[in-house]
Amino acid sequence: MSLHFLHTLQQWFPLRHQHQWVLGAVTHTSGSVYRKTGALMLLSEEGHQLGLLSGGCLENDLLLQARKLLALGGSRTIVYDAADEDGIAWRLGIGCGGRAEMVLHPCTAATEFLRLDTVLTLLQQGSAAHYRLSFSSARAAVTPSEKNLALRVPGKREGEGDSAYLDVLINPPPHLLVFGSGIDLIPLVTLAETLGWQVILVDHRLSPQKRARFSSGVQVQNGAAEELTADTLQRADAAVVAYHNMQLDGLALQALQKSSCRYVGLLGPQRRRDEVLVLAGLNPMDLKVPVAGPAGLALGGDLPESVALSMLAEAHAVLFGSTGKPLSNTYLPS
Repeated sequence: MSLHFLHTLQQWFPLRHQHQWVLGAVTHTSGSVYRKTGALMLLSEEGHQLGLLSGGCLENDLLLQARKLLALGGSRTIVYDAADEDGIAWRLGIGCGGRAEMVLHPCTAATEFLRLDTVLTLLQQGSAAHYRLSFSSARAAVTPSEKNLALRVPGKREGEGDSAYLDVLINPPPHLLVFGSGIDLIPLVTLAETLGWQVILVDHRLSPQKRARFSSGVQVQNGAAEELTADTLQRADAAVVAYHNMQLDGLALQALQKSSCRYVGLLGPQRRRDEVLVLAGLNPMDLKVPVAGPAGLALGGDLPESVALSMLAEAHAVLFGSTGKPLSNTYLPS
């Protein structure tokens, strides 16, 4: 299970009455830090740590702080400053050099579980949640919102003093449509699931034997691409078309013109993409979403695992508003 907040809430929800919980939130950062403003996690007196507020280096101390809060009551504000020689971050040997401010609130029936049950419902419906968490007391408000996966910093501080609150956009995980069920798509689907993406496999040729190749968590549309409902198409963020059949690929591309996809990748070389578009009666200049063909980043390798990494890396970069370029020039050819 991934660390996406939807999956955090899915783990927490059946346990919410069995333990005492604390919600932790990053409220402000400066310098180099792993998680940004708006990151959320849940901790319990029994030692549950669901989610992350750092790269894993602060969570044990956060659990200690959460247990103190539950024992003493109230809420707690914590500052981790890697440049402060007297601070816990320095003593832990964290070398990132950044500063993170966090707030901890009791998340219990008495605080209406800080409305996280409502957040869970919205995320499961494919909607984003606009979440407002008070700094001064254990209060929260939730409203549905349009998703924005490319939002780099999901949270921001609003207001001053006792009226200050954290304003967070909590997105659902990306929805990926995979057209085809060949053995070469197993690594693609597996990797997408590892990322926490919601995957729907679409293939009218899907036999029980082929279905058994994929995990039970993958949704299946055992029908043709043109039979997909408007709701399914409008939830989709990305699609990979890999029927290994030009006519079926063309029908899938036609259906995707009615979707909300921001990325569409087609398996095969550019020549094949052009032929599929002609066969489907689609003009490349009129496409609602451009079709990447060949799909993927130039990572090298030709096995299905390498192809899966390449295609999902490109889709990930597009959905999250990035370029796919290296973060450093260390290994670029001189």
